[in-house]
This record gives sequence, structure tokens and C-alpha cells, in this order.
Amino acid sequence: MRNVRQAAVPQVQLVTFRVGGEEFGLDVFAVHEILRYQAPTPMPRAPEFVEGVLDVRGMLVPIVDLRRRFETPSVEYDEDTRIVLVDFNEERLGLVVDSVTEVLRAPETAVSPPPAYIRGLAAEFVRGIVRVGERLVVLIDLDRILSSDERIALAAADAPSPERG
Repeated sequence: MRNVRQAAVPQVQLVTFRVGGEEFGLDVFAVHEILRYQAPTPMPRAPEFVEGVLDVRGMLVPIVDLRRRFETPSVEYDEDTRIVLVDFNEERLGLVVDSVTEVLRAPETAVSPPPAYIRGLAAEFVRGIVRVGERLVVLIDLDRILSSDERIALAAADAPSPERG
């Protein structure tokens, strides 16, 4: 009898984190780095959910508060609050989360499309739902975290004004 090898089951690897009591995930390859929370420098004219910019090793990174973005109640930042630096459209973006949970591996078959009844704002950002045992992790579609209008507003807020030169 020959030893027959089974094909490896394709896996997804996610960085999981909590925002407003819910667990979310991002593709691990989109995550550049995880930082302890530090207050960014506010930017005038930035969208409401953009806290400001942070200087990360000489690169100015816009910081988006996911609680504000997902329209969940704000809480005080604490020792668990993190900034997840992600690669977003060939630039870096920081996402403020309540806490980072783990790097999770799951079979691709555990990823389901979002249910049809998810409507409204949240549906814009959801790429799928990952089932791992009893847990449900909401997979965020990073490409849709900012609309094109919001990207333009963010770029305008970051651009030097004539007064600032």
C-alpha cells in the first residue's frame, strides 16, 4: 500500500482584534506592525474618524479610530489599546483598536460571505465571517475602510495649505 499524501488545506492567517466588544480580523499580510497607543497630532479638515497623524520612523501615518469609523460608542484608551499599522493602497494607515487578540490560522473553508441581512454602514467594511469553533470573527475589507471621497479629504487635510507654505 502506497503512502498517499493529502493536499494541504489552504489557510487564511488573520490578525484578530477587538473593537466595541466584537472580534475583527485582517489578513496578516496587510498588517505591517502593531504599536502601543500614542496620541497622534490632530489634522485640521480631516474626516471625523481620523484622529490625526503619527510620525512612525520618519513617515507620517494617518490614524483612523475604528470605533468612530464603525460608529460604536467611544471609550477611554487604556493599556490594551493598540494602533495596527496596515498597508493601504501603497501607503501606511494606522487603525486604533481596543486590543489585539492573536494571529489566527483557519482553513479557507471557514470563511463565509457576510449574511445578506447585514445592511448599512457595517456591511461596507465586511469581507466575510470566519467561524473558528464557537467564535465568529468579522473579516474586514481593508480596501473599503475609506471611500474615495474620504481618501481625497484625507489627502487634502495632509497637504500644505498656502498659509502653511
